[in-house]
Amino acid sequence: MPVLPRSALAVLIAMSCLFGAFTISGSEAQAAACEEAHDPSPASDQSTGIVFHNETSYAARVYWIGFDGFLEDYGLVQPGESLGYDTYIGHQWMVEIYASEERTECLGPIVPRDSESCQARILWDDGIGIDAGYCDF
Repeated sequence: MPVLPRSALAVLIAMSCLFGAFTISGSEAQAAACEEAHDPSPASDQSTGIVFHNETSYAARVYWIGFDGFLEDYGLVQPGESLGYDTYIGHQWMVEIYASEERTECLGPIVPRDSESCQARILWDDGIGIDAGYCDF
């Protein structure tokens, strides 16, 4: 699956907003469940990729943990959608699932461990989880 640059993703998100495709708005409770402090992503020069596949019936927000340990918003993944990013081995990612206004779940960190692109499936079977194929979770 190709990885889209952030500028292309921003256009897709804007178009989806215009046509009402989002289940929740971008202003709702961002990082409510994931807001505690995190260890920063380590510096790395070994590139890789990460793709988040949302296989739930809930919206999920993807965050990268920056070099300062703070979350950087990388987008909203709607049910049945996927978002992919260029990243580096050892960089840490978090996923926040919006099950309801009262319930959000934070999953992560999800960390690519080698040069093969990491395919992280967001699941909701008997409980919320990540199938982190080629990622550490």
